Amino acid sequence: MGAQTGSYDPRELSVRVSAGARLAAGIVAGVIGGLLLIGTMVIYANVTGAGWDTPLKALGAFVYGLESYITGPVPMLAGALIQLGFSIVVGIIFALFVSRATSVIATMIVGMLVGLAVWVAMDLAVLPFWNPTMASRMALMPIAYLAGHVLFGIGLGTTPIFVRAFSRERRSRSSRIRAAQAQPT
Repeated sequence: MGAQTGSYDPRELSVRVSAGARLAAGIVAGVIGGLLLIGTMVIYANVTGAGWDTPLKALGAFVYGLESYITGPVPMLAGALIQLGFSIVVGIIFALFVSRATSVIATMIVGMLVGLAVWVAMDLAVLPFWNPTMASRMALMPIAYLAGHVLFGIGLGTTPIFVRAFSRERRSRSSRIRAAQAQPT
C-alpha cells in the first residue's frame, strides 16, 4: 500500500482472499445490515406509536404465531435472532462474490439491489405464506419496511471493507514473501 497516495498496490489487491476472511466479512456485514434493518423498523414503530417491540414480535411470529404479541420477551428475542441469522446467511453468500479489489460504492449499490430483492421476496412470497401475522403488520408500515431493506443492503455493501481488513495479515505476509523473493541473493 502506498503510504503517500493512500491507494492500494494492484499486486496486493490480487492476493487471494481466504475462505475464512470471506466468511468473517460476510458475518460482520450481515450483522450490520440486520441491525440497520431492525433499528429502522423499531424506531419507525416507536415514532408512529405502534410500539417499539412490534417489529420484533412480528418476526417472533415465525415461531410463536399470534401468541408472540401477548407473551413476554422470548418471541422478541426469537425475532431478533431470526433476523440476524437470515442477515448473516445473506451476508456470507454476498461475500462469496466480493474480492479485495471490489469498489465499496459499487458493492453498496449492488447491496441495495439485493436488499430490494429480499424486500420483494419477503413481501410477495415468504410472509403471506409463512408468517401472515408479520405480513399484516408490515403492510401498516411499508415505507419503513422498504427503507429498512435498503439500509440492509447498505450494510451488505460494507463487505469489501471487511474482506480487506480480515485479509490484511495474509496480504502483508504475501507482500513480505514477494519482497524477499525479489531481492538478489
